[in-house]
Amino acid sequence: MVAEAGKTPILSGHLSEIAQLLDLYVTRHLFGEQIDFNESRNCQVLNYPIVFDFITEEVRKAILLELGELHYQPTGAWRKLSDVTRLLLRERNSVETWKTIYPRQSFASKGGGFERDFMGEVLEQSSEVAAYAKLDRRHALLIPYRDEYGILRDYEVDFIVDSPDKTYLVETKADKDLDDKTVLLKAKAAHAWRETASTVSLPEGTHQSSKWEYLLLSEGLFKSNRGLGFEVFVPICREQRDRMIERFDRTVRKRLPEFS
Repeated sequence: MVAEAGKTPILSGHLSEIAQLLDLYVTRHLFGEQIDFNESRNCQVLNYPIVFDFITEEVRKAILLELGELHYQPTGAWRKLSDVTRLLLRERNSVETWKTIYPRQSFASKGGGFERDFMGEVLEQSSEVAAYAKLDRRHALLIPYRDEYGILRDYEVDFIVDSPDKTYLVETKADKDLDDKTVLLKAKAAHAWRETASTVSLPEGTHQSSKWEYLLLSEGLFKSNRGLGFEVFVPICREQRDRMIERFDRTVRKRLPEFS
């Protein structure tokens, strides 16, 4: 169903409007010409599962695109990393750090070598990085986003990086995940979130840039630029992020039906 994702109801308050869109789509657009479904023989084609699934998926995408991206409000409470006084981690999956408020920071037990190397070779070594942290769930920096079915979820970014000119949120990803829909939807949400975050005044006495930026760093990009400082990675990651989001938007819009 268009108004469901598995057993989860979505858009359930607009069933009559969705029914009208479905009728308009299959009658005027789906087959390239107007079809009269008052004739029972024409309805038979809609009983094929492959046709039914195609219709529901395409109409759902069109509705969600029209809903647009989430709009973030400049409200909320400022938190300090130091509010989380201790992190529980395993020594074999962590490294000593000097630019964080914690004596050690963790990396993923599976495939976490990329995170470990990024911390040790870039964040710890770059003079433009004043401080950073590998964010933990207890830090509660959550960015709401809408998944491909329209369900609201929370995105937890990997790193927060403090520099003189900006506060950066950095996501590290394996190359194989770069085209994943969830990764791209999270990137779009975080990119929109940082725009609103940059308008929020800092608490008095806070020594941190009020400007935020979201960066996405792939493992391949990191390895091909190994030895460079964080300042050099910023424009490279920015270009990769923008290119990925633009390609994703173009692909989605190209596939969606038009209801005019």
